[in-house]
Amino acid sequence: MIDLHSGVPRHRQLADELRTRIRAGDYPPGALLPSETRLSQEHGVGRGTVRRAVGLLRAEGLVDVASGRGTRVRMPTERQRVSVPRGSEVLARMPTAEERAELDVPDGVPVMVVSLGGRVRGVYAADRTLLTLS
Repeated sequence: MIDLHSGVPRHRQLADELRTRIRAGDYPPGALLPSETRLSQEHGVGRGTVRRAVGLLRAEGLVDVASGRGTRVRMPTERQRVSVPRGSEVLARMPTAEERAELDVPDGVPVMVVSLGGRVRGVYAADRTLLTLS
């Protein structure tokens, strides 16, 4: 339930609740989330709040949004372990169109760019890569 006096923005509270329900299996992989209108009514928030909450889940790689088709829970993906050398720099950013196509990154999911000594060592989809220090 959304707590209007918690100090936590409403969209974050809604995202937390939806994330919890996804992880609990209430919304299994491939399932559609309720419509914006329904979520808005169920939680007593505006549709803009619902859109921001879904945007957070999309950025985390938990859901895919298709205009006119709804919001669908993504299938879990196995994380690739990538060992990065000590001293590397990691930058998270949104992918270019070419990177999105090459890495098959859904819209809204960032990439991680690993650099060492000013040279890019790799670009990885953030939703399915686990970086470890070597």
